[in-house]
Amino acid sequence: MEDKNDTQEVDENLDLPEVAGDEEEDTTDWEAEARKLQQKAIKQREKTKEYKAAIKAKDEEIASLKPKEKIKEELKISDEPDYARLAFLENKGVVHPDDQKLVQDEANRLKLPLTDILQMAHIKSQLDTNKDQRLAQEGMPKGRGQSGGGKTQQDVEYWRDKKKADGTYETPSDPELAEKVIDARIHKEEQGNKFSDELYS
Repeated sequence: MEDKNDTQEVDENLDLPEVAGDEEEDTTDWEAEARKLQQKAIKQREKTKEYKAAIKAKDEEIASLKPKEKIKEELKISDEPDYARLAFLENKGVVHPDDQKLVQDEANRLKLPLTDILQMAHIKSQLDTNKDQRLAQEGMPKGRGQSGGGKTQQDVEYWRDKKKADGTYETPSDPELAEKVIDARIHKEEQGNKFSDELYS
């Protein structure tokens, strides 16, 4: 049986907080908190809408882009000469159309820039060989005692009768000179096709 004194000792040792008569009053403005949360949610929804609109615009932009096949088709080499490349080659001293074609064909074949092609030993050698051959041909006498040495690439006579390996006429890249060459060819054809109106028996 418990001793009454033991119980009293335990009760005295317990320090229980005293219950205050007036509890602290909750001063939180819950309506203001609710409004803040609502505004935050509205801003978040607006951001989400903007994000979705940006994604949609990007998707439409991507859809409007040309497919790879179409781009490749457009990048195919056209018949029109690349005047920027020709100007670059002329600036580097490669002025003859045959030499320019040689360098450009090699650049297309190897898919390298013209500067790299011009540094290659076999191209330098080929350009020197072509130049020597042209100088030798220009030094050889042509028909009627004329020397070919006086004709240069800037002369109409140089281009008038110049033909490619397939038999078609070769025309210079300079538009003004090309026009003069074509006129000279037409004039030559007209001179060669004149027939007399009189019939001979």
